[in-house]
Amino acid sequence: MTRHYWMGGKRTYEQDRFFESSLDKACWQAGEDPQEWDACWYTGMPDPEYFSKVGPDCKINHIPGNNALTVKSRLYQSLVTLRERVEVQQRGASYLTDRLQFVPRVFSMPEDYHEFQQEAFDNPSKRWLLKPKNAARGKGIQLVQDPANIPLDSSWMVQEYIDNPHTMRGRKYVLRLYVAITSVAPLRVYLYRQGFAKLASEPYDEENADNPYSYLTNPDINALNLDAEVPVEFVDLERYRAWLREQGHDNDVLFAKIEDLVALTCLSAVEAMRERSRAIGADTRGCYELLGIDCLIDDQLKPWICECNLSPSLEVCAGPESGGEIEEAIKGSLVADLVSLVGLNGKTDSDSTGTPEQQLIVETTEELSRAGNFKRLLPSDIPARYLPFYTLPRLEDWVLAQAISGEPLTQPTLRRRYAEDMISDDCVYVYDTRLGHLSALNETGSLIWLMATDGAAPDEIADALNDSIDSEAADRPDIWAIRRDVWNSLADWVGHQLLVQDDPSGSSVSVVPRAVEEESHGTAVQFSRVLECGAFRVELCTDSQPLINRIESLLVPMLGESAQGAESRLEIVRDTPGYTLILDGKVIQSRLALSRVAPAVMVCLTRRAADRGEIILDAGVVAAPDDPESAVLIANSDRELGDLPALEIASHLDAGFSRAIRIPEDVDGLCSVLGLPAQVPESKADAAGKPYASPIHHLADGSGMVLQAASSGLAGETRRIQAVLIPSHVSLREKTGIRRLSVSETMRHFIPGCCGADGQPLGTAAFSRLADWLAGIDRYLVDANHLDTAVANLPLGQEAQGVSHSA
Repeated sequence: MTRHYWMGGKRTYEQDRFFESSLDKACWQAGEDPQEWDACWYTGMPDPEYFSKVGPDCKINHIPGNNALTVKSRLYQSLVTLRERVEVQQRGASYLTDRLQFVPRVFSMPEDYHEFQQEAFDNPSKRWLLKPKNAARGKGIQLVQDPANIPLDSSWMVQEYIDNPHTMRGRKYVLRLYVAITSVAPLRVYLYRQGFAKLASEPYDEENADNPYSYLTNPDINALNLDAEVPVEFVDLERYRAWLREQGHDNDVLFAKIEDLVALTCLSAVEAMRERSRAIGADTRGCYELLGIDCLIDDQLKPWICECNLSPSLEVCAGPESGGEIEEAIKGSLVADLVSLVGLNGKTDSDSTGTPEQQLIVETTEELSRAGNFKRLLPSDIPARYLPFYTLPRLEDWVLAQAISGEPLTQPTLRRRYAEDMISDDCVYVYDTRLGHLSALNETGSLIWLMATDGAAPDEIADALNDSIDSEAADRPDIWAIRRDVWNSLADWVGHQLLVQDDPSGSSVSVVPRAVEEESHGTAVQFSRVLECGAFRVELCTDSQPLINRIESLLVPMLGESAQGAESRLEIVRDTPGYTLILDGKVIQSRLALSRVAPAVMVCLTRRAADRGEIILDAGVVAAPDDPESAVLIANSDRELGDLPALEIASHLDAGFSRAIRIPEDVDGLCSVLGLPAQVPESKADAAGKPYASPIHHLADGSGMVLQAASSGLAGETRRIQAVLIPSHVSLREKTGIRRLSVSETMRHFIPGCCGADGQPLGTAAFSRLADWLAGIDRYLVDANHLDTAVANLPLGQEAQGVSHSA
C-alpha cells in the first residue's frame, strides 16, 4: 500500500532533500494535501492540530512540549529544576547533583533583572552573553559590554560566559551533537555517533570582546567574515576524536561525559513533553524529535551545554575544502538513519501479541536493531545510573530498566516534599504547602496516596488495589492498567512537588532562594501616611493626585496613631507605563494601571501583616465596635459575591465591617482585625445601592471590584470569632437558609485567602493550627439569596438547634 508524506513549515530545499531521498520510493509518494499524510516532516514547530492525527502508523518529527529544551531560558530552568529535585531527594548535594553541573547560569529578563545586576556587581570580572530566548543560528547574540545597559524586554536573557574554552588550532569551537528522542513513554534517547566541531573563524582572544568572529562559532555569523581565509570550518567528530588523541587526551572519557550530559538534559524535559502531549491529545507513539545540541568544551575538557536547537539545520555550510563534503555525507546519513530508526520504511502493522511488557520489550529491541549510527543512551545499559533522575519512572520506563538490568531492581519509594494531608469522611485532602492549594482525592487516589506516603512501592500499591477490586466485576481493569495508573499518579504528584523519590540516608535540607537586596532611595512626595496593618507598620508615599483621590479614603481605617516610627516605606511611583510599587527600595509591582494600584497596595499590606507563627485569613469580619467577644467571619472566596454578603449581614446585625484577621500563634487567643476595605464585584455594585458607588478597581486577574473602606473603630482591635459563615450563591434546600459544615469543607473556602509571615503559604504547623482553630468554632453554609432568613436562624450566642449538617 502506497503511503503519503508531506513536508511543511519553514521549508527549504536543504531541510527537505535528505528526508525525501531517505524514504523508500516503493512505499511512499509525496502528498498534496497538508491534511492527508502518513508521515510529516515539518521545519519549525507545527500548530497543535497537526498532532491530532498522529499515532503508531502516522508520524510527525516533533514532540509537543519540546520547548522545555529548545527555548534557551526554559532549557536552563528545566535543568535547574532537575538539579533542585535531585538535591532534595538526596538530602543535599551529592555525586548525582555534581553530574548536573554542566549548564552555565542564566538570567531571564525582566524577572531576573535585579538579581543579575547584583551578580554582576559582586563579580565585576565575570563576563556575560546577551541572547534572544527563542532565536537560532547565532542571531542577536553578543557579549555584554555594560551590565547596567541590558534590555528589560522579555525576549532576552543573559547567560554566563565560559571564558576558558578549549581551542583547536587556537580557535574556539563548539560541538554540534545530533540527538533523537523516539519516545517519551518510555523515554528513548539516541545520540548520533557523528557530528561536528564548529570553529570560529579567528583565533580566540578573550580581551577582544568586540570581535564576534573570535568568540562566536555559529556558521551564519562567521560566513560574514570576509577577511578569513576559511570563514566556516566543520571538523567531523571522527577527526575531532583522533585530534584529541594526538593531543594526548582521553577522548573516551570526554564523550562519556557528553553522553551523560545529553541523557540528563533530555530527562529534565520529559515530564514537560508528556504533559503537553496529554494536554493537546497527542498520541506520542507517533511523535519523535531530532535535536541539534551545541556543547562547549572548556580547557579542562569539561562539556557545557549551550543550547538545544529545534529542526537543526541540514544545510551544508562549509566549503568543500573545509569539511563541506564530509558535512553533506554525515547529514545525509543522519536523516537516513533517523528514518530507519523510527520505522518509516518498515511494516505498518503493529504486533499486538504477548503481554504489554513483552510488546514493550520487543518494540524497544526492534527499534535498537534499526539504529544504524545512532547510539542508544536511554534506556541505559546500566539503568540504575539514571533512575534517580526521573521525576519518577513511568511503568514503561521501569519495565525496560528491569529487563535490561538482568537482575532485580529495588522499586523507588516516596516521601512528602511540599504536602500535608488530612482525612475526613473517607477522603484524603492534600494541602500543597508551597502554593497553598487544597485538593480532595477520590477513593482510589486516597489509597494510593496513603500507601505511598507510608513507604509502599508502586507495584505493592497496584497489588493492593487489584486485590480490592471484585474479581467478578465485569469492568475489572487488568493489572497492567492498574499498574500504569499507580505509576502515573505517583509521577504526577512528584512532578507537582507534593512528593519526591526517597533516599533513606541523611537528613532533609531546605534550599533558600537568593534574595536581591537593594538600597532604599527617597522620592519627593505630596502625600504621606503611616499605616498599621497587623504587624506591618509602613509609610505610604505618592505624588499622584488621581491616585490619592482613589485611595485615600480606603486607608483611613488603617492610619497609625503616630506619624513616626514606620519600619518600612512603600512608594507608589509614576512610571512608564503606569505605576510602580517600591517597598524599601525593591520593586514589588510595576506597569500597573491606575485602576490596579489600590488592590495591589492591599495585597502588599496583607502579605506582610503576619509575624512569625501567625496566620492571615482574608475574609469579611462583622463585629460590634464595643463587643470584643462576639464577631462573625464571612468567607469571600466566591468570586460572584465577594464581600457583599458580609456587608449585608453587617447591616442586618447593625454591626461594623472590616476585612481580614490575624490569627495568633496561640489559637485560643483573640484575633486582631486588619481593616482592609471590602471588595464587591463590579456586577453587584449597581444592585447594592448608593453606599457602594465608587470607582471600579481591578484585581491582578482583571476582574472589576468596588472597594469600600472598613468601618471605623475595628482596625487593630481584637475580637473573638463566634462563627464562620460560607455564603453560597446557589440556593440551599434548608428552609432555615443555613447548614453546618465540616472543618475540611470550611478549609477549602478559606485556604486560598490564607498566608503566613512574608506572605508565604501556610506550613505544616500553621495548616494544622488553622484546622484546630476552625474545629472550635461554629461553621455554617448560608444561603446568600435569602440572607434575611439565614441571619434570623443563625444560632449566634446560643446552642444551635434545628440546623442541618453537611453530609
